[in-house]
Amino acid sequence: VFVDKALLGKVLDLEGFILQWLDIFCANKVSVKKQCDQKLLIRMKTKCVPCSLNLDTQCPAGYTKITNGTGTPDCRYYLEIKTHTLSFPGCRHRCVKEFEQPECCQGHWGPDCMACPGGAVSPCNRRGRCSQGITGNGTCTCQANPFLPIVCDCVHGVCNSGITGDGRCSCLSGYKGLRCDQPIAECEALRCPANSRCAASGEDRRQLQCTCLPNFHGDGTRCEPINPCSRKVCDPNADCVYLGPNQHKCTCGEGYTGDGQVCLPIDPCQAAHGSCPAQSSICIYDGPGKSHCECKEHYTNFVPGKGCSMMDHCETNNTCHKKAKCLTVAPGQIACTCQGGSVGNGFVCYGNIMERLQELNAEVGGQWQGKLTSSLVLMENTYEWQLSTLGPFTVLVPTNKGLKGTNIKDLVKNKQKAQYFVKLHIIAGQLNTSSLNNANAIYTLTGKAGEISKGEKDNQLRIQIQGGMGKGKILQGDIIASNGILHIIDKAMDNVEPTFESSKEKTIMSVLQANGKYSQFTSLIEKTGLAMDLQQDKQPYTIFVPSNKALSNMKAEVLDYLLSEESNDITLLSPNLYSFQLEVASLVSIEHIRTMANQFIHFNRTSTGQVLVSGEKIEETDIVAKNGRIYTLEGVLIPPTIVPILPQWCDETTSKCNEENTGIFFILQEPKCCKGFFGPDCRPCPGGFSKPCSGKGQCMDGLDGNGTCVCAEAFQGSSCQFCSDPGKYGPQCDKECLCIYGKCDNRIDSDGTCLPGSCRAGYTGKLCEKQIAPCEPSLQLCHAHADCHNLHPIYIHCAECVQTGPGEHRCVCQAGWTGDGRDCSAINNCLLPSTARCHQNATCIDIGPGQNDCKCKDGFQGNGIECTPINFCLEQDGKCHHLATCQFESSRGWKCVCPVGYEGDGRICYGNAKWEPHSNISIREGKMKIWRDIRVPFPPVVEGLITWFPISVCKTTSEPKFSE
Repeated sequence: VFVDKALLGKVLDLEGFILQWLDIFCANKVSVKKQCDQKLLIRMKTKCVPCSLNLDTQCPAGYTKITNGTGTPDCRYYLEIKTHTLSFPGCRHRCVKEFEQPECCQGHWGPDCMACPGGAVSPCNRRGRCSQGITGNGTCTCQANPFLPIVCDCVHGVCNSGITGDGRCSCLSGYKGLRCDQPIAECEALRCPANSRCAASGEDRRQLQCTCLPNFHGDGTRCEPINPCSRKVCDPNADCVYLGPNQHKCTCGEGYTGDGQVCLPIDPCQAAHGSCPAQSSICIYDGPGKSHCECKEHYTNFVPGKGCSMMDHCETNNTCHKKAKCLTVAPGQIACTCQGGSVGNGFVCYGNIMERLQELNAEVGGQWQGKLTSSLVLMENTYEWQLSTLGPFTVLVPTNKGLKGTNIKDLVKNKQKAQYFVKLHIIAGQLNTSSLNNANAIYTLTGKAGEISKGEKDNQLRIQIQGGMGKGKILQGDIIASNGILHIIDKAMDNVEPTFESSKEKTIMSVLQANGKYSQFTSLIEKTGLAMDLQQDKQPYTIFVPSNKALSNMKAEVLDYLLSEESNDITLLSPNLYSFQLEVASLVSIEHIRTMANQFIHFNRTSTGQVLVSGEKIEETDIVAKNGRIYTLEGVLIPPTIVPILPQWCDETTSKCNEENTGIFFILQEPKCCKGFFGPDCRPCPGGFSKPCSGKGQCMDGLDGNGTCVCAEAFQGSSCQFCSDPGKYGPQCDKECLCIYGKCDNRIDSDGTCLPGSCRAGYTGKLCEKQIAPCEPSLQLCHAHADCHNLHPIYIHCAECVQTGPGEHRCVCQAGWTGDGRDCSAINNCLLPSTARCHQNATCIDIGPGQNDCKCKDGFQGNGIECTPINFCLEQDGKCHHLATCQFESSRGWKCVCPVGYEGDGRICYGNAKWEPHSNISIREGKMKIWRDIRVPFPPVVEGLITWFPISVCKTTSEPKFSE
C-alpha cells in the first residue's frame, strides 16, 4: 500500500498534538480522581445464644444490627455440660456492614494509585496496555504500530523519526534528494576527510569547506570523535558509558529507573508493599530504592518475609469472665468464650442451674444471700445431677420463708417423694416472665398443670398447682442459667399427690394391672407376650402407656390392627445407653430414642412446658416401678411402619386417544383400593391387609367391596377367626378341644382350653376339669342371716355383658355392631338394603359403626333424605354455553348439554382439535415436517377423574410425533 509520507507526517503531527494537548489540559485544568474504592454490603449473623441473653448482643465493630429485641429464633446452640452435649433453641441477630474495597481509578496503579506512564487519561500514550490497579506495577505493554512498514531510508541524512516525526530526511552537506543519496559536485571536489562534511561558510553562506560532523571536533582536515559523556547527555542520576564515536549508553543509577535520559527514583513501597506483609506491617520510604518495614499498631517483632506477630492482649488486658477463655482475634481485640458448661458473652458467664443457685445464695451483700438455703439443700440432695447436667428447665425457687412448714430433713429421707416435690417446681423448657404472662397454664415435670394468675393489687405473676391451695408469687424472675431460667417465688408449690402411685416393690406389669385406667393397653401387652419381660426385674424398661380413653379415641381400624395377631410393635425402650432409667429430665434433654420395636420416638415440648412423645402429650411422668418407669399418655404411639392401618389407594392410570383421533391424549386415573382394602375409604379388610380374613377366606375388597370375609370350609367369623366346629381349634381347625365341662375356645389361635366363665356349675379351671369344693367349710365365714353360695370368677370376653337372671348372663354387641357378643362387626348402614334412609339421588356416607350421613349428589339439593334437582340453567353462575341446551336427566337433574359434534360440560363447548402438517416448512430435505400448533381450550378435570393432556399425536402415521 502506497502511503504519502507528507500526508502521514501531518496526521501523526496532529495526533501527537492532540495527545499532548489532552495531557496538558487534564494535568492543569481537570482534577483526575486517583482512587475509586468499591462499596460492598456484607451480611452476617451473630452467634446463636439463649434468647434471654440475646437482647444485648452487639454486632461486631463496623456492623449495624438490623433485627430488634431478642433477634430471630431460628437457630440452635449446643452446650457441653460435663459428659453431655445438650441442644437448645436459641436466637441470633442479623448485621450488615458497608465495606469499601480499595481500588485505583482507570489509568492508575499501585497502593498509592499513581498515574500510568503517559498520564491517566492516555496511559502508555494509548499505544499499549498499562499494568494498572492496586496490584499493578505501572509498566506499559506496547501494541504493534499499524504504520510499522514505513521506515526511514536516509542515506546521507537524518530522518525525522518517532511518533511525531514525518519520516523526512534532513540531508547532510554535500547531498541532496529525498533520500539524501545525490552528492553535490562542488562538495565532492573538496574530498572531505572522514568524520567531516561539506558545509557552507562565510557571511554569504556561499563558500564551501569541510566541517567536522556533530560529536566530532577538529579543523575540518582532521576530525576526532567527541566523548558524549563529557557533555552530560544522561540524566544526573544516570551513569554514562562511552561506546565509541557518537555512541554512548546511559544507565540509571541504583535506586532509579528509566532509560538513562530520564531517571525516576524507585519507591519500593509501590511494588508489593516493599516485601512488607500488608496484614501486619507497613512499608516506609527511605529514599530512592530504599525502604524498611515497621509493625502496625498492636503488632510487634518484625520477621523478614513473615511479618509481625500480633500482640496477645489476653496477657496484658484480659477483661473476660473467670469462666471464659480469652483469645486475641484481631489487633487490639479479644474474644471471650464461656467455658465449662456456662453461657454468656464471655465478659459475663452464667453457670448451670445449681451453680447459679449457689451463687445467689452465697453472694455477699446480694438480695438472696442466705435466703435460698432450704431450696439449695433440697435440690442438692434430690435433683442436683439433673439440674446441673440436663435441660433446659425453668425452676421455681422458693425462699426459706416460702418453705416454712416443710421439714426438709424428713423430706429428703424419702428420695422418691422429695424428687416428686422438687419436680413440682420444674418446668420443661425456658419460660421467661414474658412467656408466663402470655400463658394461662404451665406443666411441671410431674405432668401436673399449674395455673398462672396476676395479683389484683400488685399485678405480679402467681403460680398455683392444680388441686393445690397456695400460690407462689414471683419475687424475681428471669435469672439466667446455662441450662435454663430461675424464678424466685415467695411460697412453695403445694405437694399435690400423684394420681398414679409409684411402687418400688412391684414390677411394671403389676403396677399396670392394678390400675384399671390402663387395662386395654395392659391387655395388649399381655397379648404380645411382653408381659413376662415386664414382670421380671432382670432389665430396666421405660414404657409409654396410653389410657383407655386414648385408645377409645382411635379409629376402630387402627385399634383392630394393634390388637391383631400381626401387630407386635410395643413402644418400649431400654435406657441402658445412659446407664440409668430414662426419667423425665432425660426426655427433656434428648431428641429421640429407639424402641424395642426398632422405631424412633421423638421428644419435644410445648411452649407451656408439656412434654410430648412423638407429638402425644404426657399425662403423668416418672411412675417408678421395681424394674423401670412408666409414663402415661393422652394419645397412642403408632409406629410409622404400621402403614397398613391407614386407608390404602392403588389408583390405576391409563391413557388413550379420543374417538375422533384428533391428536388429544387422555390420561385416565381410575381410583382403586389396594389388595386387602375395601370400600370408598379403602379401609383394611378384617384381619389386616397382609393376612385378610386371617388367611382363611376371601375378603370382598376393592372400591365396591364391603369388606365381608367369605370363609373357607371349616372356618367362620367376621375375620374367619373361629372354627366352624365348636369342638375344634388350631390354625387348620383340626385339633380336638381339651375343654371338658365347658365351652371350647374355638379360635384358630387358641390353645384348646375352655372359654373363661363357660364352665358348668360346680367346675372350674382352664379345662373346667376341677370340681368346686362344697360350701360348708366356709359357712362359718358368713353372717348368721346370710346364705353361702359357691361362686367362681367370670371373665367373659364380651363386647357387653348383660345379666339375664340370677347367676346368668349373655354377651351382646354394642349399638352399631352385630354378632354373637364374642365376634362383633361394625354395621355399615350404607350397605343395608334401605341405604340408611338416603334419597335415591343422595350418597350415603359411613361415619362410624351404625352411623351414617346422607349428601345429595351433584345437581341436587336438600338434606340427603329429600333431594330435588337444581336447575343450573337458571343460575347466573352456572348458565349454559351459547351453543348448549338445558336438558333434564332423571339421574343427574338439569344439565347443560353440548350439541352433536362438540365436546365439553355444557358450560364450555368446543370443537374437535385437528392436527395438520404445515405445507410450507420442512426440515432436513423434507424428511420431517413441522406440525401446526392449534390451541384448543381443554377442561382440566372431567367428572373429577379424567385429566386431559394434549401431549402427542396418536394416529399411527409415518409422520413425526411432536410433544407439546
